[in-house]
Amino acid sequence: MDVRGCCCYSRDLLDMEVNKMNGKYSPSVNTLALAILMDLRTNAKNLRLQVEKFENGAVAIDASQGDYNVGARVGEICMGGLGTVSITTMPVDGLYLPAVHVHTGDPVISCMGSQYAGWQVKVKNVETGKKWKAMSSGPARARSKVEKKLYARIGYEDEAQAAVTVFETSKAPTDEVMEYVAGKCNVDPKDTHAIWAPTNCIVGSTQISARVVETSIHKLFEVAHEEGYQIEDKIVAGEGIAPIAPIAKNDLKAMGRTNDAILAGGNVNLTVRVPKDEEEILQSIMKKVPSSTAAGYGDPFYKIFKSFNFKFYDIDPGLFAPALVTVNNMVTGSCISYGALDPELLKRSFFTA
Repeated sequence: MDVRGCCCYSRDLLDMEVNKMNGKYSPSVNTLALAILMDLRTNAKNLRLQVEKFENGAVAIDASQGDYNVGARVGEICMGGLGTVSITTMPVDGLYLPAVHVHTGDPVISCMGSQYAGWQVKVKNVETGKKWKAMSSGPARARSKVEKKLYARIGYEDEAQAAVTVFETSKAPTDEVMEYVAGKCNVDPKDTHAIWAPTNCIVGSTQISARVVETSIHKLFEVAHEEGYQIEDKIVAGEGIAPIAPIAKNDLKAMGRTNDAILAGGNVNLTVRVPKDEEEILQSIMKKVPSSTAAGYGDPFYKIFKSFNFKFYDIDPGLFAPALVTVNNMVTGSCISYGALDPELLKRSFFTA
């Protein structure tokens, strides 16, 4: 099915794009995300989006001037069309802050197979020698499979002949960047699409808060792996809420606030299906999932980031998790919460320049 000229999609058409590989349910995250992106593209003028089409046919959409609703749609693109993101409000110690409400019935594919920002794209301009780089999240990752071990672990691949990526950047991707993405995804450049926004804008702040469920699952994956426990096929659904951080004056400050939105204000509910005789293992793992279990927790993220000379990968990766995670085991009926919201830390982060 050629979706490039479509501006909207019926449920029936989308269902046609759900593949059956080896008899296993396997939705196409690129096809589903492309439907959302094409709707944004069709309404670009009304949504304050700037669409650039390159000579090679690739398309990049500048979402830096978009609003909360655009940010929510970008969050859904990141999730490969397998999750919903809605705008709401969240009480924080007597205040009401804008927030996102996220839920997905395909948590492993939508979060780890699509939304997780696991692909750092770097492209050097052959004429100037300057390097463009940004983190790529979204369904194009499932085409490129740069993270081979992760995709082998979750047993997912996407055979769609299109690639959709989301860049967190203040610099527009070039035709060279889009050509590079197309090559890595093994698709034609004309079937390659990107939407981008910096961290310090409404869309950037919104789509990062929309990662609240993803961060819980990523941390759960890591802890379970350390314990030698297979959790991938036991996570049934995910739901979460997180405040949307106020817009900071630059991307570094914004990175601090947007991370604090989740690690101090993120509240997630996971539904799992774990055998009764493995529930103690699950509980021992879940105790390590909340952000407060990580080294250095307690200061605003920007302060921690600065103490590491802004070297992101030197920070304890265990910090990148929600404040509060509740797990309901469908097999036993148990429902247990781990961690706690930290409104004081949120206020220290949000209400300082």
